[in-house]
Amino acid sequence: MNARLRADLHVHTQEAEPSIAYSAREMIARAAREGYRVLSITNHDAITFSDDLAAYARDHDILLIPGVEATVEGRHVLVYNADVAADKLRTFADLRRYRTPEWLIAAPHPLFPASYCLRERLWQEIDLFDAIEFSHFYTPRLDFNRGAVKLARAVGLPLLGTSDSHLDEQFGTTFSLIEAERSVESVLTAIKQGRLSVVSRPLSLGRCLSIVARQAMAAARESARTRLRTSPRSPETILTPR
Repeated sequence: MNARLRADLHVHTQEAEPSIAYSAREMIARAAREGYRVLSITNHDAITFSDDLAAYARDHDILLIPGVEATVEGRHVLVYNADVAADKLRTFADLRRYRTPEWLIAAPHPLFPASYCLRERLWQEIDLFDAIEFSHFYTPRLDFNRGAVKLARAVGLPLLGTSDSHLDEQFGTTFSLIEAERSVESVLTAIKQGRLSVVSRPLSLGRCLSIVARQAMAAARESARTRLRTSPRSPETILTPR
């Protein structure tokens, strides 16, 4: 029997993105406390999913859906329930080659002004997509979701509300209520059929700026740590007493 399932299908965790403060299990536990029943961990170019993690989610009354935010020809694409490794999803031709009816493909933050957003490629590849994301990141005045909403209506695709969480404060700001049974097939089918609604509230400009600043600082720290790990060590100097 269908129920209205509170869902967030776009969150990131430290398993694949070390700059993030929380793990997949910590995210699942928090989501359960806040009444979520469906979750997808969509790390960049890495599928963070296992039988053990899915079982942990079930123990917390959450359905965990395999997902990834793949970088496809330099643009971000959300792919769910894929049965191939993330590194095989590098081009739009790859998506067409490997996708099956069991997959769901969504356009994240599609019209935001960033090089990794789909923008004009969404129009060019629109036949690939099953849903368009309504992103948490907007204010009452500055809202790049407006174009996505118009596009979704024009082409008849559903809107999928997500938090795109990289920080604790992002989670819970935007999510979806999906009319489905608690199974991967039922949830993804419900999205494709438009049996969902978006629950969202705009952020203040100050909160948006805080999110941008914190993400930039976290990325800079991780970049510095990576350089330290990979840079060759300077030769040690041995001082010999005269």
